[in-house]
Amino acid sequence: MDLQKWRNNPEIASLVEIGTKGYFPLFYPQWLYEVSKPNSNSFSKQEEEKAKKILKKLQKHKSLDRKKTLLSSLTEEDRNLFIKTFLKAVEGKILDEKPELQ
Repeated sequence: MDLQKWRNNPEIASLVEIGTKGYFPLFYPQWLYEVSKPNSNSFSKQEEEKAKKILKKLQKHKSLDRKKTLLSSLTEEDRNLFIKTFLKAVEGKILDEKPELQ
């Protein structure tokens, strides 16, 4: 998945930036807990496409509350997929800023 595009997307870049500080206003704590369970880190092509579609839907909304409402309306599987993708983008940004962590 092209996470560089995610991180540079103006609609989500600020959320990725504050995510690097450990603050995730878009997600409820229980959602983050659910995706923290060990799973496979790779994404299939179908999952990549699904995550892109969710991002496009999210971009249509300007307020954080509306974005959160959209995520709440998703199935748990789709929401977890989006959160994992978002966290990968945050991880990539952190590693770009601090290459010594690699």
